[in-house]
Amino acid sequence: MAHSSVLPSAWGRLLLKKVLLIAAVVLASVLVVTLVRAAGDWRTIGQTEAGDTVSVSSVRVLKNNQRVALVRVEFKEPPALPQGGPFVEMRARVRFNCSNGSAAPTTEWFYTRDRSGRFVVGKKASHDDQFGKAPEGGFAELVSQHVCEQK
Repeated sequence: MAHSSVLPSAWGRLLLKKVLLIAAVVLASVLVVTLVRAAGDWRTIGQTEAGDTVSVSSVRVLKNNQRVALVRVEFKEPPALPQGGPFVEMRARVRFNCSNGSAAPTTEWFYTRDRSGRFVVGKKASHDDQFGKAPEGGFAELVSQHVCEQK
């Protein structure tokens, strides 16, 4: 009889593992769809002096007059950046402090094009002291102003 009580326990653990696996797959799918949808909702907010197109997506309002947003800069001509290059596009997840006007990227992706013309991540960076300043196109003030106006 001791044998029969072990069997349901093993089946229960197997069932629990299957349920958790299915839940993880569903959650991951929802997360990927949400990120793709958010990244597809770019709003052009202006251009730099060099003619680079600046766009913003997924602005979130946080506590203490702070915001988080996705920023995209499509370079008209690949610039000479401190990060290397030639990059045709830069995307970043940026934290804005609207009280003092600072903008700090938490992650940046620099894109190049491969031989077939597809975008390829050429470099990923997690720290950039020059974010949006003159060497990168001078878009920081434009983006900060737009993001901090969001309620």
